[in-house]
Amino acid sequence: MALAARVISNKKIHSGIAGVRPEHVAPVIELFPERMAAVRPILTGGRLSRLRDLARNVTALFEMLVDSSFSMPWRTTAAIVFALGYFLLATDVIPDVVPVLGFLDDAAVVAEVIYLVSGDLRRFEVHRRAAKAA
Repeated sequence: MALAARVISNKKIHSGIAGVRPEHVAPVIELFPERMAAVRPILTGGRLSRLRDLARNVTALFEMLVDSSFSMPWRTTAAIVFALGYFLLATDVIPDVVPVLGFLDDAAVVAEVIYLVSGDLRRFEVHRRAAKAA
């Protein structure tokens, strides 16, 4: 994780988020389910809890992005689209074809975005629990 964190600096993440445009949202929503289905066995089948956390975190971000009953600021949407877009790219800083290590940079980016949107993520969890209870 330390290698990935050094390669993907906060400055690059913030500039990546700033570069997200509304037209980037739909392709991420469209491509995510297929990509997640393809990599889920790798992420959840191993012994590394970090990879299981990555699977759980990207799924939570995706659910937050597609829930039309939950409103969030554009900055949060852009951060989620950036993180999921980075996850979707098989050829990022550490290519995903490299077993296990290929997902460490993805995990670093997703962890930073989770941190950045943590307030909205907590609000989303409350919203989702309330919707299930109703």
